[in-house]
Amino acid sequence: MSSPHPESSESGQLERQARAWWARLHSGQATRADADAFKQWAALSAAHAQAWRELMRVWSALDPLLAEEAKRQAQQAQQAEAARSRAKGHRFWPALSNALHSPGRRAFLGGAVAASVTAGVLAVDPPLGLWPSVGELTADFSTATGEQRQVALGEGVSVRMNTQTQINRLQGARGLALVAGEAEIATAGESELFVEAGGGRLQARGARFNIRHTGPEVCVTCLDGRVLVSVNGQQRSVEAGRQVVYDPSGLHEVVRADLANVSTWGTGVLSFDGTPLAEVIAEINRYRPGRIILRNEALGRVAVRMQLSLRSIDNALVMIRELYGVKLRSLPGGIVLLS
Repeated sequence: MSSPHPESSESGQLERQARAWWARLHSGQATRADADAFKQWAALSAAHAQAWRELMRVWSALDPLLAEEAKRQAQQAQQAEAARSRAKGHRFWPALSNALHSPGRRAFLGGAVAASVTAGVLAVDPPLGLWPSVGELTADFSTATGEQRQVALGEGVSVRMNTQTQINRLQGARGLALVAGEAEIATAGESELFVEAGGGRLQARGARFNIRHTGPEVCVTCLDGRVLVSVNGQQRSVEAGRQVVYDPSGLHEVVRADLANVSTWGTGVLSFDGTPLAEVIAEINRYRPGRIILRNEALGRVAVRMQLSLRSIDNALVMIRELYGVKLRSLPGGIVLLS
């Protein structure tokens, strides 16, 4: 399936390459050979150099926002690690806590972003999603923002990948690892398929299911057949039309699924009915390049009812402004502030 936001033009390709270089050079694993290779890339043409200058212009405009986002991600990383430690009965890892909160640790961007996170954290979970993560650059299969694709893996396994999704093959097993994102997976025949995501493991044979891992929670919806979900020694059998959610603390109870809502991304339409604006914005950000940032918590609780076509996702901003009286401020790099 084609992307609603293809980067097929030369400028789009150079922009993506520039972001990839940014991620590599700030991943904490860059070598002198990487630096030399980057210099050669930037000197290939005036367009290459311009793509890099434009990226720097975006970062300059976004310094305060990146600082806020980096601090927020540091807090989320601490909370997630604390939850995992409680689930395992261990104390929170002091070294991570110190790394995240040491006043002497500062993010990169030429010292502009003063945030208590390491370069490694930012490479794994980039602030504002404005450059590729390490997972995106190294995944066996991946989709860009707004892209969807179908992958046939052989042996009766097919995968339909949604936007911003990264999947790896499992070594030594007939299975996959969903690093992040969302996918609908179908397996035929008698062979068992294993899928790992967010600390959990799925087993399926002759089944079709949707799995979404876009935050600390993983949501598994069985569309046909049966899926066995295991997390931290707990197990749930999920039948067709049922759904289960799990997070680092364990498995929740199996519930009836809203199948129409689960599968709507495959139709090219996003539908919201009484959904808090904060959740609507988070969903739109999965499909739209750049980032929409909501800067009003009260506004984020407003219930939203609308339908959006993925092929004209930017119309969402106009609709939100007109329907809910939101103020918009546009910044470079596709960043939009809502207040």
